[in-house]
Amino acid sequence: MIRSVLVASALIITTFPQAPTPPSSQQAPTFRSSVDLVQLDVMVLDKDRHPVGGLTANDFTILERGKPQSIVAFSAVEVPAPISHSAPWMRDAPLDVVSNVQNGRLVTIVMDDAYTGVSPAVMKRAKDVARAAIDQLGPGDLASVIFTFTGRMQNFTADRSALIRAVDSFVPKMGSGGVQGWCNPTLRSCDIETMTTVASTLVSAPPGRKMVILISGGRRFAFGHVGLGGLPSSAGHRNEGADLTASFNALQRANVAVYAFDVRGLPSGGMSMGRGAPAVGAFSLVGSVSDVSANESLHSFAESTGGRAVTDTNDPAAGVAQAFRESSTYYFVGFRSTAGPDRPEFRKIEVKLNRPGFDVRTRNGYYTPGNTSRPADVINGLPGGDLPVQATAAVFAVPGQSTAEVVVAARVDSPDGTLANKKIDLSTTALDLDGHSHGTQHQSMTLQPGSGPGGQPDLLTHLSLEAGRYLVQLSAQSGGSSGVVVVDVEVPDFSREVLSASGLIVRRRPASPVTDKAIADLVPFVPTTVRQFQPTDDALAFMRVYQSERKPIVPVKISAKVTDEKNVVRSRQEGVLEPTQFSQARASDYQVSLPLAQLSAGHYLLEVEAQSGTRRVQRTARFTVR
Repeated sequence: MIRSVLVASALIITTFPQAPTPPSSQQAPTFRSSVDLVQLDVMVLDKDRHPVGGLTANDFTILERGKPQSIVAFSAVEVPAPISHSAPWMRDAPLDVVSNVQNGRLVTIVMDDAYTGVSPAVMKRAKDVARAAIDQLGPGDLASVIFTFTGRMQNFTADRSALIRAVDSFVPKMGSGGVQGWCNPTLRSCDIETMTTVASTLVSAPPGRKMVILISGGRRFAFGHVGLGGLPSSAGHRNEGADLTASFNALQRANVAVYAFDVRGLPSGGMSMGRGAPAVGAFSLVGSVSDVSANESLHSFAESTGGRAVTDTNDPAAGVAQAFRESSTYYFVGFRSTAGPDRPEFRKIEVKLNRPGFDVRTRNGYYTPGNTSRPADVINGLPGGDLPVQATAAVFAVPGQSTAEVVVAARVDSPDGTLANKKIDLSTTALDLDGHSHGTQHQSMTLQPGSGPGGQPDLLTHLSLEAGRYLVQLSAQSGGSSGVVVVDVEVPDFSREVLSASGLIVRRRPASPVTDKAIADLVPFVPTTVRQFQPTDDALAFMRVYQSERKPIVPVKISAKVTDEKNVVRSRQEGVLEPTQFSQARASDYQVSLPLAQLSAGHYLLEVEAQSGTRRVQRTARFTVR
């Protein structure tokens, strides 16, 4: 099933303040000028497809509708290589705080379960390619996972554990009898529709390298007058050629490079399966489907977007590193639009390098401001904007209700470092995996000088939601700037779970009291998004444990441990929540102080676990001691 919102692919920018800050050379610049400034990300490759560094603004020429334009902003970006850690949790532990700081590539992993054969070897190769792509992510990259048919989708995130869970849900759907379900050109083309959805989402993303890793078994296309099996198509067949051309145009407009990986492996005898038909704009319709390679779809998507296809190999994952190397160096270039203020339209552009022998890759046009909205006005699941925002979310059961309360704490900063005495407008929206809204809360407030620990206070918002998976998008506006963050939230069915728990929230003294009467009985304090502490700080973590009404209340083992970046356990606490400690609502609170005074400077992981019989519930939080 194709989702209308890319919830599991790399749908854009979420980073983590508790992780090391990437080098400034990798940070995407923010060109703070008037709305007529057009920002492009440009990649330059040599004849061997190696990225070219060391270029300056004088090396580029920008043409808008054929006329040269002055370059008014320029910055080179070098994406750091993946970081190796001695502690696996540094790479794999979930992220409990997200931010909209833009600093890396956006990578969408498309796992084509609609057109990939059911085979253990094929399934393994597909997951190996996806995991190799996740392993190649740099410190500031974001990735998402999306499926052409069904699967556990994952929105753009730096949380590798969430990405791996999505990849592990991949199960091919094409049996020996063909595609199962409705992924058939007679009705719809699931791969084409998915790629178009990816492109339409990424076209509104902030500038930065955008890659699609397409993992598929490949297929032949059934264009216009050519039906399935080479038979003439009837009036009921979709015009797949037109859909494909529209998809290519959307990918090019969004400046997305597709790297396609054939996971079928070598055929019996190790013979090559051929390169496939030319891609559009070299589009040629053949008279018989048998004339077209079985992996035509992979070559078409790759060659039409400046990527490449890796085929005819039993180890396609070996080609993933090269795809990431090609996007490791790029440039941000800005020029001023010549469009009128009241003429929303698409304007064609061209970027040339004033040196021969190099390949320049960038988008081929842009929409004028009349066709766009500020980031905070758009509900699309994409983080971004020029107003820094970070957020954390925790889910709490509500006694006597089928819905739960998702409590979101946000911290908003301004480019000049202070928002004191400035008005902030907050909008919080929950989207399900099909892009449907499940409620929005709007707030306006004015921050007082010096309020909150460490500068700006944490702002509290909340939504009432049924059990399920959601994207919670928080948008902030202040003083002409706007910012968006997106938090992945899974709401448990507390009434059915024998043992469950709220999210883990963190408090740093002095903590603000909860003044919202709707949740004052649920949350003991306003959670903080701060995850960097001094040894002298007073901080604790809080979690509420629940037992179902369907079973008698029993003792629950509870433990908390702190692990350092060398994977050494630095603190451990264990205890038991006795039945007498559970309220009438069958809930018991647990809190643990962070042993900051005992810890040296570095990164740490707090793990809190509740256990009853074979049922375990774990919550984690990353933090740093300075």
